[in-house]
Amino acid sequence: MKSYQVPISVKGIVFEGNSIWLRKNERNEWELPGGKLNQGEQPTETVVRELREELGFEVEVVKVIHAWMYKIQKSQDESSGVLVLSYLCKLLSKTGTFEIEGEAGKSEFRKFGLNEMDKLNMPEFYKNAIHLCWDEFLWTRR
Repeated sequence: MKSYQVPISVKGIVFEGNSIWLRKNERNEWELPGGKLNQGEQPTETVVRELREELGFEVEVVKVIHAWMYKIQKSQDESSGVLVLSYLCKLLSKTGTFEIEGEAGKSEFRKFGLNEMDKLNMPEFYKNAIHLCWDEFLWTRR
C-alpha cells in the first residue's frame, strides 16, 4: 500500500482585544495567518516564523487547538488535501509590517470581531477552531 503524503499548513489564532487577526488569500477567502511547514521545522516553530513574516508579530504558542484535512480545488499541491494545524498564540508584540505580497500572492490582513465571522467568506473549519479557543484565550489574559 502506498503511503498518503500531504502538505502541512500551520496557522496561528491571534486575538487582540475582542478581535481576531485574519488573512485574505488569493481565493478571496479569509483564513488564519500562517503557512507551510519547512523541512526539519517543528509546527510551533513554523507558526512563530510565519506570524513574524506575515504580520510582523512576535507570539508565544499556547497550544494546538484544531487539526483538519482540507481539500483545495484547483490547487497545485493541495487538491488531494492539506493538513491544517491551528494553534492558539499569545500576542507578545508588534515588531514589523504586514506582508502584502507573499509566497502565495497578494494578501490582506484585518482584525474582526467574533460576531463578524459568520458573514465572512471563510472555510467553516477555521470558524470552528476560532470558537473552540475563545474561552482558552480569555483564560490566558488573566
